[in-house]
Amino acid sequence: MSDFLQTTAEVTIIIPVKNNQNGINRFLTEFFKTHSTDNFPREIIIVDNNSSPKIEPTWIEYPIPVRLLTCNKIGPASARNFGVQNSQSDWILFTDSDCVPTSNLLTGYLKVQNGSVGYAGNIKALGHDFISKYYDQQEILLPPKVYERQSEPCPDYLITANCLVWRYAFELVGGFNEEIKIAGGEDIDLGFKLRNVGQLAYAFDSVAKHNFNCGLRDFRERFVRYGNGNKIISELYNLDLKPRIFKPNKRKPINFILAFLQYRWLSKGYKMEYSNRQTNAL
Repeated sequence: MSDFLQTTAEVTIIIPVKNNQNGINRFLTEFFKTHSTDNFPREIIIVDNNSSPKIEPTWIEYPIPVRLLTCNKIGPASARNFGVQNSQSDWILFTDSDCVPTSNLLTGYLKVQNGSVGYAGNIKALGHDFISKYYDQQEILLPPKVYERQSEPCPDYLITANCLVWRYAFELVGGFNEEIKIAGGEDIDLGFKLRNVGQLAYAFDSVAKHNFNCGLRDFRERFVRYGNGNKIISELYNLDLKPRIFKPNKRKPINFILAFLQYRWLSKGYKMEYSNRQTNAL
């Protein structure tokens, strides 16, 4: 069982980034627009992971430390570990540079404290285009429910677009697996390891909005990467995660097309040999 998070000042926010200066600028602008001194974190750490050009600290001086670090080891797993190593808090909130905070990003976690070592926050689409709506309807960035206790579901793992982790447990399990160089599977692996030392819980009141407004090319690259990540997890844990054909939750013609494409591109990624090539998706 973990310590209980008492105030948002006990939290460090860590954001890995590769080639997304605009995303970082937008995150910080929205964060300080929607948060007051009563619910500030202790610090925000931006970890530049081999951006070209490098991420620049273009933001103005803020009332809490906003630190820009550089991690040259490939992959978001390494970048997040580096951020944790340089943080000063007992609780770490992981999010991504293509996410936008809401006013309850931090306070939503205060409402559900139950001694868990990790909490899965809520991720909703930022846009209203048909692809963004599909992500929401399929709950693609919400971890699936498992029932370890009869009536109360808990997340099977965590998704780093929005999750809170107790630092002691994070360090106990060795953090993220840095052998996973892509942005896919490394958060599932962390969640599985954390479940070996404590429980996980949902924090649906903590909301981050994810930018999916990059069209079908981004949709394709994301699910090829996720398929590749699932293959890595299947080999690490001897699981059958081979993609299977499915029907969309909301049965509209466009959703059937996207569901087919999701299956097709997940399958392509699952069949690929694991690649150390880093992607821009952080």
